[in-house]
Amino acid sequence: MKKVLPYTLLATLLILAGLAAPARAQAPLGVRLAQRIFAGIKAKDWTALEKFMSPQFQSVHSDGARDKAGELALIKKLDLGPYRLSDFHTTRQGQVLVVTYKVSVQENLPRGRTSTRPAARLSVFIKTPQGWKWLAHANLEAPAK
Repeated sequence: MKKVLPYTLLATLLILAGLAAPARAQAPLGVRLAQRIFAGIKAKDWTALEKFMSPQFQSVHSDGARDKAGELALIKKLDLGPYRLSDFHTTRQGQVLVVTYKVSVQENLPRGRTSTRPAARLSVFIKTPQGWKWLAHANLEAPAK
């Protein structure tokens, strides 16, 4: 019986590792998709960003909500300095991926400069036949005064 216990324990650990794998597997995807947003803004690659955004895109900021056209107009005005993304949390429900994270960046916005302290963001992505699309974004960081 002593020999059976290690095999039982090993089998249990392998089963538990298999159950946890999907959550761990989604985190890198969420990180990559969020990084794609900021890399596109930093590079001012508006064509790639527009293609990455869902036609049904929505965002919310401290000054209100925007659709895809409104968000593109806002990000085209950004002067994005060096940035750091951290503290990622990713969940998936079917074809929808929700990613929360923090960003440290100095942004020059039409309504003022943002603080460089880490601030929370939420981005939502949806899997489509054309690949992952950026569906929604929340940035409630108010400009520094």
